[in-house]
Amino acid sequence: MDGLSGGRMLPDGIHPPSPGLADCVRSALVTHLPGGRYILPAALHPVLLVIVQGGIVVLRDGVEVPLPRLALCGGTRGPRDARAEVGTRIVTLSLLPGGVGALFGVPAGALMEEAVDLAEVLDGAGRGVLARFVDGLAPADATQGDLLRLWRLLEALRRDTAGQPDLWVPPALLSLPGAALAAQFGLGQRQFERRFRDSYGQPLRSYRQQLRCSRLLQALGAATSPADGWAEIAVAAGYADQAHLCRDVRRFTGHSPAGLLAGVAGDDPAFWPYRIDPLMRARHFGPSGF
Repeated sequence: MDGLSGGRMLPDGIHPPSPGLADCVRSALVTHLPGGRYILPAALHPVLLVIVQGGIVVLRDGVEVPLPRLALCGGTRGPRDARAEVGTRIVTLSLLPGGVGALFGVPAGALMEEAVDLAEVLDGAGRGVLARFVDGLAPADATQGDLLRLWRLLEALRRDTAGQPDLWVPPALLSLPGAALAAQFGLGQRQFERRFRDSYGQPLRSYRQQLRCSRLLQALGAATSPADGWAEIAVAAGYADQAHLCRDVRRFTGHSPAGLLAGVAGDDPAFWPYRIDPLMRARHFGPSGF
């Protein structure tokens, strides 16, 4: 059923993509957002954000910038201040490596730190398909039919990847030295480093630093206090010491470790990103976390 005028309401939670998109999209996460300000943690991966109801603004250089209804969002190297209207409901599509190029024709690295209107990256035919989809989005809660329409939209936009595709490094290999990684792909080290930056938006070394913190946040989940002391957690997570861990957590989340866990344990709506069920978050973003 098309449109928002009928069909069963789409429940919050994880929804798998259509079979034709399984190599581009990990899943769709439907979420209600509390109104007010919040801080988004640094994000390793690009996502497609669909604002079904309400609105979101992000703070850039002291100015609030509204996000478009369909925003193609790249990874970020640091936390972002944002504000959601009361009653905002979103669908976030977690894009797999190579999915940005296959669906939208741009390298994932080109989107780093950006949140662009999806129409800006499409050709004329793609913008026409997108416009018809947006015309069917009324300011109301989504239904099951609307998610099917979203999958059809992406299937219609899908193209053969032109030029050099994004480089994808399996997570199990990311701990290898740069030279060993380059050899795995049959590339010279400089060529590998250039391809990695183009695909991931940042150098391998800084990506690894962010990945370590993201995995730490994934492991902590929604715990109100760590089972071990911070010094022990730091060593287990690969940090030099507790101070090193604290600097990285603040760098990528905007909070100290203790402040982050206290905020999650309290009732401050600004910490909603960390209150998403840890298992659901792992399914949606994969083993690398946010």
